[in-house]
Amino acid sequence: MPVPKREAAEAAAAAAGESAPAAAAAAAAAAATSAATQPPAASSTRGRLQEILAFCLPVVLVPLADPIMSLIDTICLGRMADALQLAALGPASLLLTFSNYVLMSLSVGTVSLVAECLQRSDTAAAGTALSSSLALAAAGGALMGGTYLALGPQLLALTGADPAVLGHAAAYLRIRALALPAVVLVQVAQAGLLAQRDSLSPFRVVLAASAVSLAGDLLFIGGLGWGVAGAAWTTVAAQYLSAVLLLRALRSSVVVPRLHLPTGDELRSLSGTFGILTVFYAAKNFSYLLLQSTASRLSALLLAAHQPVWSMWCLVSFTNIPLESAALAFLPAAASRADRQETARVLLLLGAASGVVGSCVAVGLPAAAPQLFTSNAALWGPMRSVGLQGVLAMLCCGLDVAATGILLGLKDTAFVARAMMACLAVLAGFLWWARQAVPGLPAVWWGLAVFFALRAGQSVPRAVQQLGLLGGGHGSEDAAAALKGAAPA
Repeated sequence: MPVPKREAAEAAAAAAGESAPAAAAAAAAAAATSAATQPPAASSTRGRLQEILAFCLPVVLVPLADPIMSLIDTICLGRMADALQLAALGPASLLLTFSNYVLMSLSVGTVSLVAECLQRSDTAAAGTALSSSLALAAAGGALMGGTYLALGPQLLALTGADPAVLGHAAAYLRIRALALPAVVLVQVAQAGLLAQRDSLSPFRVVLAASAVSLAGDLLFIGGLGWGVAGAAWTTVAAQYLSAVLLLRALRSSVVVPRLHLPTGDELRSLSGTFGILTVFYAAKNFSYLLLQSTASRLSALLLAAHQPVWSMWCLVSFTNIPLESAALAFLPAAASRADRQETARVLLLLGAASGVVGSCVAVGLPAAAPQLFTSNAALWGPMRSVGLQGVLAMLCCGLDVAATGILLGLKDTAFVARAMMACLAVLAGFLWWARQAVPGLPAVWWGLAVFFALRAGQSVPRAVQQLGLLGGGHGSEDAAAALKGAAPA
């Protein structure tokens, strides 16, 4: 769910991929490490817009790796399998998303430590930090994978999913659990490369993994009729391929990892970088968990209709993530208050434009051509029924991602965390009410719209106030002070 690596992340969306928000967080922090070396920004809005677009476009695909693979699974199952198997992706992906968000702070901590070491030209320390993070990634992924292998059916039953889909969901989860060590390794390896300002290697790996995912699904689902098992095995292969390719790229980079178990001091250093952002990501994860658990309680038919629209929506929402990266890269390096204001205006403008374009793609495509996602005509009506909610949520998502990036760039992390906690509390109450008053798919999608409306309603006014964008005053003195010499979060 979306939602929306940083936005997990974004979001991580249960069916839309599990590691995107971590990759996005890595991209943002890595971008910030190069901010001090960038030339002064152009004074004009057009010049600043060109600068930010030039920064964002090369990294836009990096956080989309898992969402793309999950969308491929969704489309292939929708076209070449039955509705029960398509619906089974929902509860299984819900658990997979949760585990990846639990481990997401490891990626954030990794890129911060590596970036700080590189700023000091201490490549040996950067290599040690990256090696420690890779070891923790392998251990954490193995622990989560073992948990799903041992307790998968019981955990799936707790989602409240229709019993008719639980058998397929358990089969999918058991196989995908085997790849969790690779999934977390990919997150950390991407962080290591992006901290070195290498976005091309992760970009190429995403393309290769997506090609493997598509080819495997066509073979195992369409050719051999393996259904959800074929989709799961294909994704496992693509994820391990990604891990191998990224580790090879690291071997050729400036910061070369080695086999190394982290010491107590290194563990404390890693945990010290998480800070209050851990609260932010945890609250965001539980928000998505509430939305997807509500969806999992729907009938198999409605859950199958929800899955393609949800996957597409989340995939598109992740394209907003580079706006956060740009905020962290440009705001600390701004030479003056006027530069900061100009940058923030451009980011908010791009966030609004991204919401409009994203709505046309994420909601318009499933509504106009549902046959592209599933051949079951019984699902087309429910898929079209959530268009309004999807549009409202995407419009607010674009603005919120840009505004949250601005606040993170201003080091206003305490407010960001408090705001997310408030959104989580309101969403929980709304979904409890909606499950009884608005049955079916609308409960889920109105919840999504309310969630992002609340987020944008807090983050946008706060960003405007902090920088004095409306011309009233000089913005927050604390925010201006935080920008002076602030290290990337």
